[in-house]
Amino acid sequence: MKDTMLDVESPNLLSELYFVLQASDGYKVVYSWNEIYNTSTGDNIYLVTQKEGNAISEMDNRILMICTSEFKTGRRNVKGLNKIQSGKS
Repeated sequence: MKDTMLDVESPNLLSELYFVLQASDGYKVVYSWNEIYNTSTGDNIYLVTQKEGNAISEMDNRILMICTSEFKTGRRNVKGLNKIQSGKS
C-alpha cells in the first residue's frame, strides 16, 4: 500500500483517511493513512496469502495481515481478513 499514489487537491486531506481491516469473525483493526505512509509501520505491514507452500484456499485462516514492527504483538494482526474499508474522518 505504501507505493499507492492518491490524486488529491491537498496532501492535508490525506491525514483524514483511515483503513479498517476486518476478519471473518468480526474482529477489526484500524490504521490511519499517516501510520501507513509516513512511519515505519507501513514498511512492516504484510498480507500473507501463502504459508509453508500452501495456497490461500488450503489455509484455515485464509488471508493473514500482520505488522511486524509493533511492540505488543498480535493486537493488530488479523486472521481471516475478508474486508478492507477506507474512510474519512
